[in-house]
Amino acid sequence: MNTRDLAILFASVIAFGAVVGAVKPVRSHDIYGGPEWRVPNNPAVSCCDNTDCRATRAYMGDDGLWRAWTGTKWLTVPLSVMLPTDLAKDGRAHLCEKMDHIYCFSPSEPKS
Repeated sequence: MNTRDLAILFASVIAFGAVVGAVKPVRSHDIYGGPEWRVPNNPAVSCCDNTDCRATRAYMGDDGLWRAWTGTKWLTVPLSVMLPTDLAKDGRAHLCEKMDHIYCFSPSEPKS
């Protein structure tokens, strides 16, 4: 292989990686599009606008309320936004939140 062939191969690998990287977030976000991902007190409204839902760390406090990690701080989850446990069926908690406003939260099974 000459230098030109190696450059073309390298560019092809980079381009393929960029395409795969761009597609993966869309696929993983598809779990939030189903009818079960609706705001509990307003079922006509989706929890997610494709930018605000994600798996997250969470724990139940001594007061019985869940806390969810936004990536920068812990928020107390209001009971009015609770969805069924493990709704995503992946064993993780999921948070739909933007600018510290929680739209929906699906807890994981408590871990010991």
